[in-house]
Amino acid sequence: MATAGTPPRGTKAGSSNKPQPITITALDGFLLSGTLHLPPQPIVTTQSTQHPGPKNNSDLSSSATHKTEVEALTKVVIISSATATIQDFYYKFSNYLSQELGMIVITYDNRGVGRSMPGSQQQQLSFLKAEQQRGSLPVGNATAPALPPKSNAHLAAQAQPEKPGAGKETKEKNPLIGFEATIVDWSMQDLPGVFNFVLERFPHNPTLFVGHSVGGHILPAIDSYYTRNLERCLYISVTSAYWRNMNSPLFTYWFFYMASPVVNARYGFYPGKTLWKSMEDLPKGCFETWSYWGSFKEYMLGGNPEWKPAFDRFKVPVYSLYFSDDDFSSTSAPKIMDSMPNAMRRCVGLDPIKDLNMKKVGHMGFFFNSCKEKLWKTAVHSWFMNGQALDRKQIKELAMAASSYARL
Repeated sequence: MATAGTPPRGTKAGSSNKPQPITITALDGFLLSGTLHLPPQPIVTTQSTQHPGPKNNSDLSSSATHKTEVEALTKVVIISSATATIQDFYYKFSNYLSQELGMIVITYDNRGVGRSMPGSQQQQLSFLKAEQQRGSLPVGNATAPALPPKSNAHLAAQAQPEKPGAGKETKEKNPLIGFEATIVDWSMQDLPGVFNFVLERFPHNPTLFVGHSVGGHILPAIDSYYTRNLERCLYISVTSAYWRNMNSPLFTYWFFYMASPVVNARYGFYPGKTLWKSMEDLPKGCFETWSYWGSFKEYMLGGNPEWKPAFDRFKVPVYSLYFSDDDFSSTSAPKIMDSMPNAMRRCVGLDPIKDLNMKKVGHMGFFFNSCKEKLWKTAVHSWFMNGQALDRKQIKELAMAASSYARL
């Protein structure tokens, strides 16, 4: 039986299964757009054999066998996005995890971002959810029929007759105007809904987590019921946005507390894409959470102090990577790690030029294909496949070897 990370003989790692659109239900019923990346080999979701329990307390052989079988289950990876970043941004990294490491990968858009918009997009997602509930979504095995190749727009078009004059261009109201959502909703409603999706379909499979920026900030806040299968976490550029910790504190203060409130009031949402062609548009409340947290030295725990007991209880091992050329904050990642005092953790800062022989990584660049050889195949592979968190020296040595090999 195939195990995660070991494709069957004759299976080419790059012969990918096409990613499938999925619908994820948040705890409050809001529908989120997601994507399911399946590995090329059969998915292992249950133990192949059952072993009786140990005859006495000193006989650990059965337990050891059971542990081996659990480790053989295909791993599931949840990728939680950065603020105002769509799930499609993580496509290449997701493809690496699924097609080359043999893992199941789930990406999603938080409410108010990308395809998880309110209004008509919710209707389209409801059609997709109904399609999945009719049995088209693979549930834990590679032989289940795949989701039909229909886009959300196609499903919506089937259900809605064309209106007169539909061919004429009309200026539509931005669906984020008046939409109430905060980053707290992303944490307490959306992310638990994603874990629920995994628990329902892959109830026994070990789960891994990738948190990019705010995607890491919010994880420890959720109830441990949802993270009970979570084995390890990888944090990427999970730094503090406390304004004094930012690379340009005065600009950050002006941006958070002077300029943006005026712009957001004018537009009714944060017009990151609409006005500045930077990042994505955000619900007004999400930006307000971001700037509110940024006024506290403790960042998210300053803005939501009721989360501290959950952070204290969080014990899942965390491996955090951050970069000296981070566009926002290049030094504050260790402060975020200190907010989880009882978790095993390693925080490694890297200089792209000195350690990786790369011009730039920044806040977003880890997920570019340029980091595949020097970070994905070294630090990520070691952490997700072997549970080993490489230190700076080890990453540098492997990155230099990759550079030398590339010149041959």
